[in-house]
Amino acid sequence: MRSIPSAWLPIPFLVFSLAEPALAQNKNCGPQSQKGETCLCEISSLHPTQSSVGIAEVRIKAEKLKAKIEKRSEADFLGYLKKHEKEEPVTIGPGGVFYITDHHHLARALYDIGVEETYCTIVDNLSGATPDAFWKQLETNNKVYLKDQNGNPITPRDLPTSIKDLTNNPFRSLAGAVREFCGFEKGDPNSSGEDYIEFQWGDYLRAHWAQTGIATSDIDADFQDATNAALGLAAQKDAAALPGYTGKTSCD
Repeated sequence: MRSIPSAWLPIPFLVFSLAEPALAQNKNCGPQSQKGETCLCEISSLHPTQSSVGIAEVRIKAEKLKAKIEKRSEADFLGYLKKHEKEEPVTIGPGGVFYITDHHHLARALYDIGVEETYCTIVDNLSGATPDAFWKQLETNNKVYLKDQNGNPITPRDLPTSIKDLTNNPFRSLAGAVREFCGFEKGDPNSSGEDYIEFQWGDYLRAHWAQTGIATSDIDADFQDATNAALGLAAQKDAAALPGYTGKTSCD
């Protein structure tokens, strides 16, 4: 039986905060921030462009970030985020609202450990657009994922307005674990087929999950068994059409 890394297992709620003096020297993002700028933004002000995350994947990120915080000062931790390209990609929407179009798991992990601000990179400023034009552009550019945690279609108005309100999609967590065990691989990030690849695999796992005999409600509680089952599903020929398919059940 494969051993799931301990970081994938539930961890206690962690609380860390960054001191204000460390942030004062950095430029803050605002409604007038221009495309290409990197600046500091409040995590609580970020609006998701998807409705769910895999909470198990959030926990592994939170545990890693906790270790990074413990080894660094507040300013150095911010520098670590910037150095490793962990900025939140932001499109400024109507009314100056900040929408993140990727890195939702990172944002939620930072929020869960009590970090109040992080670096954001302004991908675009569409604050002057109408709401309809704004959402149409995001949909055209595949920058919004309009399905709920159960894979059902939603509209932009159904999206949560805060990172803290992202719901749990256990199949997204399983897709992340399958990727870690080389059950599928990410390819060219500029390819449209790679858009939301983990969610594509999560949808596949959900559609075939009845074969495993494991209740969806038990996935997070018995994550190791669930991951083994997910790897078996990912290796089936039914999954061969999905992007990144390897047919493997381990990286060995």
